[in-house]
Amino acid sequence: MAINKDDFSEKVDVGLKANKSYTQFYVRFKIETKEYSKLFDYSDKNWDKRTRITKAKTDAITFKELSKTKHFAQAAIFDETSTLDQIAEAYFTNECSKTQWTQEKQDAYRLYLQKTLGKKKIKDIRLHDINLVRTAMEQKGYTKQTINGCSPRTIKKILLQTLKPIMQYAYDNKVIDSIPKIELSKHYSKLNKAKKKKVHDAGIKLATLYKAIMHLYYDNPLYRALFLFALYGRRWGEIKTLEWRDINFQKQLYIIRAENNKIGEEQIFELPQPIEEALLEIMDNKKGLVFKSPITGQILSTPKKQLAKIKELTDIPELTMHYFRHILVSAMGEVGTAATILSASLGHTNLNTVHQFYLSANHEKASQITNQTIQEITRLNK
Repeated sequence: MAINKDDFSEKVDVGLKANKSYTQFYVRFKIETKEYSKLFDYSDKNWDKRTRITKAKTDAITFKELSKTKHFAQAAIFDETSTLDQIAEAYFTNECSKTQWTQEKQDAYRLYLQKTLGKKKIKDIRLHDINLVRTAMEQKGYTKQTINGCSPRTIKKILLQTLKPIMQYAYDNKVIDSIPKIELSKHYSKLNKAKKKKVHDAGIKLATLYKAIMHLYYDNPLYRALFLFALYGRRWGEIKTLEWRDINFQKQLYIIRAENNKIGEEQIFELPQPIEEALLEIMDNKKGLVFKSPITGQILSTPKKQLAKIKELTDIPELTMHYFRHILVSAMGEVGTAATILSASLGHTNLNTVHQFYLSANHEKASQITNQTIQEITRLNK
């Protein structure tokens, strides 16, 4: 939310001002050379003016104390001997909100950067070191899943979306004087074209998968709904964090909350009828996670055994939870679906594409079109 400082003309305390109605308060102060500020909004509270002022003063003092603790804790950690591991820990703790995307970045750091650069003093990390990591990722990766090399998308995620913000954080806290310039655009525009694989006969594969899911999990609505969500374009991270409160059966809609998707904004999609029917069969107390472990009651782990059955029945050995999306994209492309509609229905992070689509529609409308097209594809490929 953008703050117009001119709106806060009423002085309340040192560094604390209010708007004319005394419903919002703005505090600003410096600790050493770093500026801190925060807006306190009580406009939805049925308090008198005196109560609002007292609350604002209390909240401002609390914020100042927390800011001091955070500031000097960072100052104690950060010096010329700080390693990338130390900076990364502070970055994830102090700068990142607790979201699914943050957890993915932490996992990426642990898998790819901690082993290679983690113990290195951050002031000694040069572009040459980063390029060595990139080359190694291209050739062999660091996990069983990437033994033949990481995809350009994964490498961008590691270097541009994980490492670069950590380096920026160190620069902002005056640990380093400059940030190595990580340039991947030209390199990976060629690499993407070379590695990108089109799914052939995608419409047939989509229909085959649909029939396999309905057949294998006819008596198991939990896994039927789970795999149908994947078939209709949802990411595994979005599926496993879905809660009953996110589903509106009356309006036939469901929500992917901002903290559980990569775009960082709430997204609304139409609930496909086959998924709705499966969910109604497993609906218990309508609380908590939809797809939870029957043993622990916590978030379900990747359903490898159940996925293996689908692979075997459909003879699609390359199938993964994310590959469902590749099949959907190719199948929709085969029938001429506009890229902008498909992008929005997938909750895509390509903001240029999605922005174009926002001029005429939204995620809900796009998912309606996608759902109808999927049903038509499965009907034609019976």
